[in-house]
Amino acid sequence: MVNALISVSDKTGLEKFLKELKELGELNIIATSSTYAYIKEIGIDCNKVEDLTQFPEILGGRVKTLHPKVFAGILYRDKEEDGKVLKDIGVQPLDLVVVNLYPFEKKLAEGLPPEKMVEQIDIGGPSLIRAAAKNHKYLAIACQPEQYDSIIESMKANQGKITDELRKQLCFAAFTRTAEYDRQISNYFAKQQALVKTNGSKAGEPCAEGEALPPSVTLNLSQFQSLRYGENPHQAAVWYSDSMCGKKEESFPPFLQLQGKEMSSNNITDTYCLVRILRDAGNPAACIIKHNNPCGVAIGKTLDEAFEKAYSTDPVSAFGGIYGFTAKLTEDLARKIVEGFVEIVAAPDFEEGALKVLSTKKNIRVLKFKPNVLSPQAHDAWTAKYLQDFGWIIEKDTEPPVTGEQFQKVSGKGEDQLLGDAQFAWSVVKHLTSNAIFIAKDGKSLGFGIGQTSRIASVKIALEQAGEAARGAVLASDAFFPATDNIDACKEAGIKLIVQPGGSIKDKEVIEACEKAGITMLFTGQRCFKH
Repeated sequence: MVNALISVSDKTGLEKFLKELKELGELNIIATSSTYAYIKEIGIDCNKVEDLTQFPEILGGRVKTLHPKVFAGILYRDKEEDGKVLKDIGVQPLDLVVVNLYPFEKKLAEGLPPEKMVEQIDIGGPSLIRAAAKNHKYLAIACQPEQYDSIIESMKANQGKITDELRKQLCFAAFTRTAEYDRQISNYFAKQQALVKTNGSKAGEPCAEGEALPPSVTLNLSQFQSLRYGENPHQAAVWYSDSMCGKKEESFPPFLQLQGKEMSSNNITDTYCLVRILRDAGNPAACIIKHNNPCGVAIGKTLDEAFEKAYSTDPVSAFGGIYGFTAKLTEDLARKIVEGFVEIVAAPDFEEGALKVLSTKKNIRVLKFKPNVLSPQAHDAWTAKYLQDFGWIIEKDTEPPVTGEQFQKVSGKGEDQLLGDAQFAWSVVKHLTSNAIFIAKDGKSLGFGIGQTSRIASVKIALEQAGEAARGAVLASDAFFPATDNIDACKEAGIKLIVQPGGSIKDKEVIEACEKAGITMLFTGQRCFKH
């Protein structure tokens, strides 16, 4: 006989599981009220937990399994004294505990108010799971429907018994699940606390040190996929998911791979960079990424136009690039893409003809973005940097990204016809490695100055790449100009408008230099370093 305790919120696969258990031998089930009702409805005998405890569920179901008789059946050991205790209190030792938790993560995504979120915190469930996992030497714990099949297979192969090895695996999965569940709850309250502190700041004032972030943060990563190697061939690598981005098929990874070789570490980081730029660039937009920076990005009236403009920025660097789009990829555009060597083609959708064309290049990785991947993201999300023995740095925006309507003109004429390019340039430069300069005109990238240790060096590189096309163009800088030599270079190249954060002690001199050069300058008031 198998003695089982069952209490589940997610009843997926439960009917099949229980019927297969019954086929293997006698089955004695005790269950909490809603699970009991479900099991009786599918025609399987079972008893209520109250029949065992002789104590009713109370406080609207908040207390139902937290009882010595329940936990004695779970924590029993094959010892004479334990057997005597169970006999005295009239409890049979359990062989199987099947428990999954209140759907806190799912409800969190629904944006419920705090008073309702509190009711989604499971108390008895984690206690049952942890107790059963602790006592895995004597019984098995199933905390996810995906585990049912492996339990049945083990019992079929071992005369109705669950192997020690599987019980150990289920134990590990159980403690991993409760740790992740507690992490979700802890981080929820951490964010609530941070929100209270942030909202307490006066408008326009910077947050005090650490004000917008909690005193402690718990991370819990789940292995999603082993990679062939890391950034370099001598490095091992694994792709992990974090519950903040989701682990279920519909949310992670944020794309479907339709064809091509397995994604590499560099492919993943480059695609992430691609998505960040496409989210902000506009629609329709095209972007080509090499080594975590764009070598071409553009917007256009059509996706074909955007691609032609992006590709023509630097066709040499586009070789072996990551190509991304904000709209459905057409067959005609696919034919243009496969003329060169491409690592990845990513878009929210593809025409059937486009997929057929891409399939002629079997090594190209074709990625279809899942819904809302390219939608604007919450500005208050946390970002984390792991610095090994220097610890972690966690950051959070305390104000939303600046928009074009907030740009402040500090020199020159209105140049209204260039405001669209100013917004486009600013949307791109904030994703480049600092010191960063980006030059654009008519929604097309002309020059990139990326990752230099002086701003004037980045300016010169971007201007050199843009060449004569820089005349009448817009130049964006991710941080202020510390000297007027940058303005002199822009004047000589024919730059018409500069957009930059401002904030330098030399701002007055820089503005005066722009006035003399006939260059319009806009301040964004927000720096966008990226390291």
